Amino acid sequence: MLVRKLKTQLANAALQAAARVVRYTPHHFPIAYKLAVVFTLLITGGMSTLGVVVVRDQTRLLREQMADFGQTVVHQVAEASKEPLLAGDRLGLEATLNNLVGKSSVLGAGIYTDDGDLVLQSGLVPFDAGVAMANREQGPLDWEETVEDKTPARALTSFIAPVTFQDVIVGYALVTFDRTDMAGAEAHTLRAVTGTTLMLVLIGIGASVFLGKRLTRPINQLMDVSRAISAGNYQMRFDERRNDELGALMQSMNTMSEGLLRKEQVEQTFSRYVSPNVAREVLAHLETVQLGGRRVEATVLFADIAGFTSMSENMHPEDVSALLNEYFSYIAEAAHAYNGHVDKYIGDCAMLLFGVPLEDPDHLFKAVACGITVQTLIQRLNLRRAARGLKQVQFRIGVNCGPMLAGNMGSRERMEYTVVGDSVNLASRLASAGEPGQLVISQEMQLDPRLMGRVETRKLGTIRLRGKRLPVATYQITRLAPDYQALLEEKVEALLRSESAAA
Repeated sequence: MLVRKLKTQLANAALQAAARVVRYTPHHFPIAYKLAVVFTLLITGGMSTLGVVVVRDQTRLLREQMADFGQTVVHQVAEASKEPLLAGDRLGLEATLNNLVGKSSVLGAGIYTDDGDLVLQSGLVPFDAGVAMANREQGPLDWEETVEDKTPARALTSFIAPVTFQDVIVGYALVTFDRTDMAGAEAHTLRAVTGTTLMLVLIGIGASVFLGKRLTRPINQLMDVSRAISAGNYQMRFDERRNDELGALMQSMNTMSEGLLRKEQVEQTFSRYVSPNVAREVLAHLETVQLGGRRVEATVLFADIAGFTSMSENMHPEDVSALLNEYFSYIAEAAHAYNGHVDKYIGDCAMLLFGVPLEDPDHLFKAVACGITVQTLIQRLNLRRAARGLKQVQFRIGVNCGPMLAGNMGSRERMEYTVVGDSVNLASRLASAGEPGQLVISQEMQLDPRLMGRVETRKLGTIRLRGKRLPVATYQITRLAPDYQALLEEKVEALLRSESAAA
């Protein structure tokens, strides 16, 4: 049980440590620093390799020079000691050695027999030199001076050469040199090469960072422009002109942003001629745009200005245009407030659609609420226009819900997204049958469960429609139920404050 608990604790600790590593690991490492790291590693590796080669070659050269010098000196001593050694002239040997020791870094010299026995020494000689001679070893001996106090021991090297007479070894000569100077030269060479390498590495790091940032500056600009384009800012452009691959990419980005800007302008302009919902639907399915439609259930609202023909005869065309634009702007805003849109303007009449192309299960009530909102807005606008001495108008509104065909109507050269069908025609007839300021629906809609308890109505009468055998009973929507009327008033106030509608 204890082991299991310990394993669980260790596993949790490992998970927490891994989470901390992931949290503090940078998710973005700039390419400039990557280039700097690569350049630095290359420079460091190259200079380090060069430094090792230089130090190694310099050390080998110093050792070879010392070996050549030592062998030359010891052979001279062996040649000078030949006759005194054969004659047993100890004074001659002593004079030879004394004249040598103390000159040219020579710290000691010795004469040995052919068996390695010491005959005479002057200065420092290794204690195991006789063994090397007895074994016929003539290579240099590296050793250290033995000291009893705290004085640093010197590094020494002894060279051995045979003393020969008629090709017979009669003894050995030994010369001891101070290797400290060579070690100092090696250390000096190592310091010089190391210092030079470090200096060049530091210069390389600085140059790598500078070149990395300079080389990646266009890439950073490309990233900034791509972020701006992703955010919808298509005004970004590259002013820099380059004659390399990055320059070609910059020019392509400029061309792409110009194309996206043009596309956005076309979409905005297109949305002014058709409903934004229709525009989005069409632009999202450009490859499937064709004539025809599909059966849907939707609600249509017609808002018609009463007596517009006679009124416009006494107005200038500019005044007529200003009047229509002001009223229709608020009607369009009201449609958008209830998830509907303006299908088309037919002279002094606006046709609004609800529930298509975007599906809305409550499109019937929203269309009726939009009609009441429009009538309330018109009353408020008429008060404003009257205060300015401008003409006022009244709208007759008809609303109907039912099956209809929605899609692209017209020809392949000129098509329009709209709805057609008997339900659409009935809505238009209901608007024509109403009085100014009325919102008229059919009895079928008045009995629809989706409106029950949500609106207040009164019966108007019956109308006969061309193509229908039986007359159609009509009702007027007087107002929404109290719970919904308060929300309607809030929307009216918001629409009146809307700068886009007022514009």
